[in-house]
Amino acid sequence: MARTRIPNVRLRALIEETEWTQGGLARAVNAVAAETGTVLRYDRTTVAHWLTGSHPMPRVQPLACEALSRRCGRVVTAEEAGFAGQDPVVPAQLAPPDANDLVALLHELSGPITYRPARPRPASRASSTAAAVVVVGAARVPGTRNSAALFFTRILQAQGGGFARGTLRTYLAEAVAGQLRGARSELRRERHAEASQLALVLGRMYADDLRNGEAQRCYLAARELAVTAGNRELTVIALRTLSVQAHGLGHLRIADEIARAAVSTARDAPRAVRAFAQAQLAVTAASRGEREDALRALSEAEGGVGPEESGRHPFESYARADFEFQRGEALMALREPAEAVPAFEYALAARAPDDRRGAALTRLRLADVLLPLGRVDETRALERELREDAEGLRSAAVTRRKQELRRSLSRFSGGRSAV
Repeated sequence: MARTRIPNVRLRALIEETEWTQGGLARAVNAVAAETGTVLRYDRTTVAHWLTGSHPMPRVQPLACEALSRRCGRVVTAEEAGFAGQDPVVPAQLAPPDANDLVALLHELSGPITYRPARPRPASRASSTAAAVVVVGAARVPGTRNSAALFFTRILQAQGGGFARGTLRTYLAEAVAGQLRGARSELRRERHAEASQLALVLGRMYADDLRNGEAQRCYLAARELAVTAGNRELTVIALRTLSVQAHGLGHLRIADEIARAAVSTARDAPRAVRAFAQAQLAVTAASRGEREDALRALSEAEGGVGPEESGRHPFESYARADFEFQRGEALMALREPAEAVPAFEYALAARAPDDRRGAALTRLRLADVLLPLGRVDETRALERELREDAEGLRSAAVTRRKQELRRSLSRFSGGRSAV
């Protein structure tokens, strides 16, 4: 005998509370899934099936709960949504892992993790003693240890986030985690600083692969490790990176709050670190319509930009190419696309030859600006350069945006792909 399905009255009540249509909920679930690197193409018929008593797949239930939680402004559990299966443990996804146990974090990264827009809670190790260390200054990591972060950063720039990520995870699990447990005193702070840098690089690799939940966990871990190390600079970098991620995913208020926290933490830090934080504040302030704050932050950031030279360690300098890209983003947010074009062009010209990923993302952003301005031929030229120079780049972010650019260009070619 066929099983009788029980209508999901709890989900229907939540949909009424959110004032969404069935299609609206489906689109929201698709969007949350995209933040984890998962592609879903749900529509209103999918939600209609849920309302009649079918249940989302276990991996989709946390995504649906997250979408509903964001809309409702509170945590919505699987039970409240009327779904069968294990209730997602939301708080655990927000709490930074124990700084002494990177292995636990790496195990958690074995499957999809939902990105959760949230202000980072105060660091669990920010005791009065640790805070005093931060005020004094950063624990410097010896050059031999900095080389690992530099090595994997260069791989990310040259090959994309989908290349060598497993190698970095293995290095963190088998080498760095063991060194953390055995280190003492000053050496302990140096080990935590090294681990913080590597966790940041690992997070950027995940973000480049559109796995934003995993990236967020790495950034939170990096911040925790930096605080434990008493390293002000790395704490600022972790905060700034969390702000960039939140902004890119559309959480503008949270991104702005985190950017301001980074600027506040960067007081008395080296000029490059202060510039790094101010440049992000320029973007978030501009996105919220705060023009004066944005322009002031850009001006302050420019004073700390480093010389245009390759080989400098990414955690010790702020490159001109990266600053000009942020300037372009801030001007775009201020609705000044014509002024943003020279900034993105400067950023592209200043990219190091081996920064293939950075060059690809800059070309894509420049194309986003040029096409609405009617500069179609220049956009097509950028698309051709992308096909030549970004060949073999293992970056889901670049791949997705290249596909979007081709679709946009096809509308200027009578439906034909640009050649």
